Parts: sequence; C-alpha cells; structure tokens
Amino acid sequence: AVKFIQEWGFDGIDLDWEYPKCWQVDCTKGPDSDKEGFSALVKELSKAMKPLDLILSAAVSPSKTVIDQAYDVSVLNDHLDIINVMTYDYHGYWDRQTGHVSPLYSAQESGDNFNSNFSLNYWAQLGADKEKLVLGLPFYGQTFSLASPAENGLNADVLGRGEAGEFTRAGGFLSFYEICRKIKSESWRVVQDPDQRRGPYASSEDQWVSYDDVSMVRIKAEYVLENGFGGAMVWALDLDDYSGMCGCEQYPLLKTVNRVLREYPVPDPQCDL
Repeated sequence: AVKFIQEWGFDGIDLDWEYPKCWQVDCTKGPDSDKEGFSALVKELSKAMKPLDLILSAAVSPSKTVIDQAYDVSVLNDHLDIINVMTYDYHGYWDRQTGHVSPLYSAQESGDNFNSNFSLNYWAQLGADKEKLVLGLPFYGQTFSLASPAENGLNADVLGRGEAGEFTRAGGFLSFYEICRKIKSESWRVVQDPDQRRGPYASSEDQWVSYDDVSMVRIKAEYVLENGFGGAMVWALDLDDYSGMCGCEQYPLLKTVNRVLREYPVPDPQCDL
C-alpha cells in the first residue's frame, strides 16, 4: 500500500470497513476478534506510514451499538490522524417508518442516540481527540414509499424504499440535485424543523425524502467550529448540484461548508435550496 501511494503521489490511506464485528451493521455476523484485529491493522499501517508523513484515516460508525463492539477507541485515536464519523443513515426504509437521514440533535426531549451530536460526543467520551473527529454530511436523501399518502409526517408507516431517481437510479436514495429538482419542478412539499435540530423532509403523493439543505449544512459546519471538532467530510461530491441545474450555483452544499470552515472567498448567493 505504501509503495502504491508513493508511486502515484497520494497523501495517505482512508480505511472503510463497515464494520468490524458488526458486518453491514449486523453485530451477530462478525467474530469478536474483529475489534482487536482492526486495531492491529491500524497500528501496523501507522507504523509504516508515519515515518513517511503519510495520512492514515478511517471512516467509522456513528452507532453506539457498533462503536461499543467494533472499536477500541483509545487505540484508534493513538494511531489515526483523522476519524471520519459517518453521521448519516440514522434512519431509512429499513425502519419501516419515515425518519431523518442525519439529525443534528435528538428529536426527543429525553434524548436518543440517533443523531450527530450524540455520535461525535460519544467518540470523544471514549477517548477520541475532538480535533481528530470529523462530522459526516450527506449530500443525498433517504427515500420512502408511504403506506398512506395522507400520513406523510415523521414516523409515518412506509411500504419500503422510495422510487429510484432519474439519474442515480437506486431505490431508497436520491441525490441532492434530484431532490431540489423535484421541489422546484414537481412541487414537492417541504417541511422544515422550526427548532433546526434536523434538516427538512419533502413529499409528493406516496413518495417521501429526508435530506440536508443549504441551511442545515451551514448549521452543521457552524456546529463543528463551535464545538472544536476537526472538520467535516461529505458523501459524496457527485451528489451535490455540481452543474447548478437547480438555479443557485455549482456545488451549493460544498461551497456552503467551505464558506463556514475555510472562509471561502466567493460571496454567498443566498440560495433558497
């Protein structure tokens, strides 16, 4: 791996194992030895890469259940340069009811574990340096087919995945540019959270999608700065409105993150997306 990096001029390696012990989020599938094995792999890579000033990062789970069984957080923190927490896919069609793909805060007064704020702080509580922890931002939405079009709020019953998008062609999933096109061209109804704990959701007849818009991406980037975390990462670049088809600018989500975290010099067009 190091030879390959040096030959082609890369900066390092990002590990993406989903997940040690909890294969595809099923913690009955993997052996208990995965937790120690992943730590050993990270140690070995770090030993080879640090002397060459190469970056070693890993994409990790936001789920408390997975974190507890998959990761020795203190060991990973000692040997990883960046810990990318995949703070999205908290809810999807598999829940059999509608839910938001990536809440920033709990929607319940009593609190729950399915939100970015809990996930990042739980990693920090277990020994991860906050400056190494990176917030994951979804540039897509989780989609659902409603059991009844009349019941179209949060926690509404669903039949399964939403219909595939015109361009991404995957059921249960829409890119941000597909979502904003539907809102602008097909009059999907958008519902915002007045408390800004999560991004919006939108629906039309029996189709329903939850996602982060420009406003919520800005709030999350500000959250990173205010709480001393290391930064933000996105999934994925090609899911943003890269061509500007929604009439705002090219890459409105990505540029919004940069305006906050890097004081991006291009003026904010104040998009309504």
